[in-house]
Amino acid sequence: MALSSSKKVFFWLFTIFFPFVLLLLVEIGLRIGNYNQDKQDLFIEMPEKPQFLATNPAFPGRYFPGFLPQVAPAPFLKEKTDDTFRVFVFGGSTTQGFPFNFNGSFSNRLEQKLLMETQGLNIEVINLGMTAVNSYVIWDLSRRVKDYEPDAIVIYAGHNEFYGSFGVGSTQFGAGKQVGLKRLTLRLKGSRLYQLFENMLAGENKNSENRTLMARVVSESDIPLGGEVYNAGIDQFRSNISDVMDIFSEKGIPVYIGTVASNLKDQAPLGEDEEALSSFEEAKEALTSGDTESAIEGFKKAKELDEIRFRAPDEINDVIRELAMKYDAELVDIYSVSFDSSLSSIPDNSFFVDHLHPDWDGNQLIGELFFDRMKEVQLNDYYLPNNLSARPKLNNFEATFSDAPVVRLTSGYPFVKGLTPIQEQANFQRVIDGYLKRSYVDSVAASTWRMKRPIYLGLTDAVNYYFNRGDKTQISDHYISLGQWQIFNDKLLKKGIAETVTERSLDSNTALLLHFILNKEERKDSYFINTLSAVYLLNQDLDRAGFWLEKSEKLDPSSSEMLYNYARYHVLAGDTVMARTYYDRYVEVSGGN
Repeated sequence: MALSSSKKVFFWLFTIFFPFVLLLLVEIGLRIGNYNQDKQDLFIEMPEKPQFLATNPAFPGRYFPGFLPQVAPAPFLKEKTDDTFRVFVFGGSTTQGFPFNFNGSFSNRLEQKLLMETQGLNIEVINLGMTAVNSYVIWDLSRRVKDYEPDAIVIYAGHNEFYGSFGVGSTQFGAGKQVGLKRLTLRLKGSRLYQLFENMLAGENKNSENRTLMARVVSESDIPLGGEVYNAGIDQFRSNISDVMDIFSEKGIPVYIGTVASNLKDQAPLGEDEEALSSFEEAKEALTSGDTESAIEGFKKAKELDEIRFRAPDEINDVIRELAMKYDAELVDIYSVSFDSSLSSIPDNSFFVDHLHPDWDGNQLIGELFFDRMKEVQLNDYYLPNNLSARPKLNNFEATFSDAPVVRLTSGYPFVKGLTPIQEQANFQRVIDGYLKRSYVDSVAASTWRMKRPIYLGLTDAVNYYFNRGDKTQISDHYISLGQWQIFNDKLLKKGIAETVTERSLDSNTALLLHFILNKEERKDSYFINTLSAVYLLNQDLDRAGFWLEKSEKLDPSSSEMLYNYARYHVLAGDTVMARTYYDRYVEVSGGN
């Protein structure tokens, strides 16, 4: 019997849409069942501090099969206050802070400058840098952070366009050179059903942990200059960063984007291209003979022709400059600064720890460059010079902790070729063994990195060692990092500050740590705020001393420390009447002691 026209339509509609309805029902079921729930949100509430959000450590796993990049916790207020200045920072491993822990990153230095050299702002710098991510991840993250009311966006990226996650020369996710298909994949990763299929299909590579990430992600290792894969990498960067600029320009949010820099003089080409290797050798000879201009051109040519593209080609910087101009973004020329800041006047080992990651001072400088531009564009009304604003030193723990991953990275492909994973590990283990024998703090730092032990535990061991030795300088240098890992641990914070606060040579460290503490949360205990006002009084900074004393008085009007400090403040300000008033109140509260 023939079906009626209406039944035929229903039959075909049912046939066409039933699979989609079924998939939708499965998706709904997985959501109700909280499948993969802990990996869904970029930001999650902090345990025991629900007023703060922090970056979800499980979230970045969606960008890499079988690898979970670390990301800075960076707590920030769930409900943004009117006086908050909120900055999101995007990029790869340099932005993350490699080889240092997050507190050695350029974004941390930016945060330090914002804390120390502005007044009246609650500062939030959220570092979303991750190892081996490129413009696709920045594109995805930008869509997620736009509704968190950023006041500024910082981008330092471009080195990972070829081999990073979703890169045109990467083994990860495939999809070739199709920008739209890769973006679709990123969108689908928000589906629980997609996540289920991905988890079911994920294979295990038992040897993956024996190779560096650089060795594991490379599919097409040789990418010739101007070739199809090369051009696809440039195009994807332009397309993705253009969309990022669109997202924030539509909301009127300033974007600060840095040109990228890499080691030219002290990094030979990683590939085997004869012309690249020849250019590198000729450049060294030109430099030896005093012909710096020819040397620079030769080193640049060697990098451009290097077919293993872990260093961004110059065309990436051309795109960055082009987009900065098109979208009226703020260009921070880190590329040029890498020349000015290198001892040879060519980017070299005096600025980089390897092929492209800046050293400690390089990171500090980059953070300062972004701050200087931000100060000019957005912070004139809040900027206040600070004599105590100094670069923190690279402490002993961090020196070894950061050296270990550089040695590991450069012990295998593509820096050293022809070694088996076992040989790579053996060479690296010999270096680690040397650290373990060198000193107690070196051994703690090396084992902390090797065993993936929480950094704050290693720093605590180092600090306790220096407490036992009575070395206040080292205590102070290490507390800058430890205190940020333990920013809500008042007992630990007070212990470090009390040990060093009497040492005037350490006032810069003490003030910086106190700014971190007081910026993150309003303490009910007036100890921290009174200590900071006292430090500024001792350094004759009456603007800041008065600012913090006013806050201290509101917090605890009967605080003897506040009353005494206010009396000193008015003496220094030349107001003897008010000085006497506060001193009399101090005597009354303290019982004449």
